[in-house]
Amino acid sequence: MKRLMLPLALAVSGCNSEPSATEPAPRPTATEAVLPADSRLSQPPKVIPLPKDQAELDRMILAGYTPHTDHLHPPGVKSCPLTQGGEAVM
Repeated sequence: MKRLMLPLALAVSGCNSEPSATEPAPRPTATEAVLPADSRLSQPPKVIPLPKDQAELDRMILAGYTPHTDHLHPPGVKSCPLTQGGEAVM
């Protein structure tokens, strides 16, 4: 019984210790090291060609896409990158 008390006491005291300061910091993954935080988020294209099917066009307009001359803009796009003066998208 006395032989079991010493290893048991050492095991319990080892579990309560705080991690040492000599442990290295976790290394960033390859994507975190190369890409800034903003570029990891996917961005929708700013210009989408008009679909040939009228039903598809109607569904896209109901989903929030904005028709503009010969293309569509996804929701949230406020200016057209194809126009020289930055014409506003309505």
